[in-house]
Amino acid sequence: MMKMEIFQTVLPHTNRAHGKADPLENPQRGVKAFATGVLLLVTFAFLTPVGTAASEASEDSSAKSTGKDKERQVASGEVRLKNWPNLLGPAASVSSTSGLLMNWNGETGEGIKWKTPIPLPGYSSPIFWEGKLYLTGANVSTRVVYCIDAQSGEITWERRVETIPGSPEGVRVNDGTGYAAPTMATDGVRVFASFANGDLAAFDLEGKPVWSKNLGKPENLYGHASSLLTHGDNLLIQYDQDNLGYVAALDVETGEERWKTGRDFGSSWSMPKVAKIGAREEVILAADPMVVSYHLESGKELWRVDCLKYGEVASVPVYADGLVYVSADSANLSAINVETQEIVWESGFFKSGVSTPLLHDGLLYCGADDGTFVCYDAETGEELWAEFGNDGFYASPILADGRVHFLDRSGKMRILKPGRELEILGESDLGEEASCTPAVVGDSFYIRGRNHLFRIGP
Repeated sequence: MMKMEIFQTVLPHTNRAHGKADPLENPQRGVKAFATGVLLLVTFAFLTPVGTAASEASEDSSAKSTGKDKERQVASGEVRLKNWPNLLGPAASVSSTSGLLMNWNGETGEGIKWKTPIPLPGYSSPIFWEGKLYLTGANVSTRVVYCIDAQSGEITWERRVETIPGSPEGVRVNDGTGYAAPTMATDGVRVFASFANGDLAAFDLEGKPVWSKNLGKPENLYGHASSLLTHGDNLLIQYDQDNLGYVAALDVETGEERWKTGRDFGSSWSMPKVAKIGAREEVILAADPMVVSYHLESGKELWRVDCLKYGEVASVPVYADGLVYVSADSANLSAINVETQEIVWESGFFKSGVSTPLLHDGLLYCGADDGTFVCYDAETGEELWAEFGNDGFYASPILADGRVHFLDRSGKMRILKPGRELEILGESDLGEEASCTPAVVGDSFYIRGRNHLFRIGP
């Protein structure tokens, strides 16, 4: 792999294979031309804990931004479409990529450009921006953000998130969630990461801390897992817990609250969906027992529909053509008319839970927790076909290169021809368990398995 001629802080972490801490690498590696004094200053800056550096940065900020008082530095929509800035990509699980492989195997190495061990465990899916991948890993005591070079697979930097004011010492998590389940997000200038203890941190693309804060100690059955979403210069937070709950929009540059609206629904593990409905943009959230919409600019509640009772784990809402689709493990899959707030159709049989449905060309594809994958007519709710598998789906289905891709928890990917009849074009196997949604950019899949991050491509 390519040697990185940059300063890098390699953080001590528990090596799960050997049960011992890795020492810090020598920061002088490959940097012989710098004077010793400069080297020490730069190294000190890189070793500053995230919480401390972010606090100092916020003190230098100007008056609180309104989001309209100056030109905001975020990537355009056109640039976002060429990357994968959040859990479901820039276009609701639909990618315009081409040249993807249909046959590959993680065990034999067929079609595997590289696979990189990720030092700390996590269920956060990778995001992609301008040739770099970002994801998180954590255990009970350590929280880390990783940046990986997409060409070589090398970890180019890693930053520990710590010393954040208000950060709780311990939180309850489930083994299936862990301490690094929320997927990161980027606005093209900064990356944002959150963890099971409620810590939230922003870095620039080179790993320099920008700001950090704690969202409040979360208490829920499985552990905090709601992923982040950027929209314009807003960072949107869904924070539904047993002990507190709210949805908030933060300024991406400073972390300051634009607005914050309380919620009292108990725990949920979904993430916000932004939809343009008429002349306004709405933030739509799903949680037991209902779906609720808020005004993007103010956080004011606009409407709610009670349709997710007992739906403990709800997928991310999907929107198109005046209908919002919501689903949960123990509640119905429902299509809601946003103008009348009436349920147009619902299904209590095969539906998404953790995995978010894919909507394309009038068809709704769902991967269920029990291993069923199914297709509905999105307008009428007619079940067109269903297939049964042995392993459930946590990763969301992706449409890429004109094909539908379902990745189940065993690491098997089924590749389907889109349509009203089931036609499986191929199957490939990662060779390890997989619960994370792939990022798809260019001619490659980037998939996080249980132990490795993979690049799969020609």
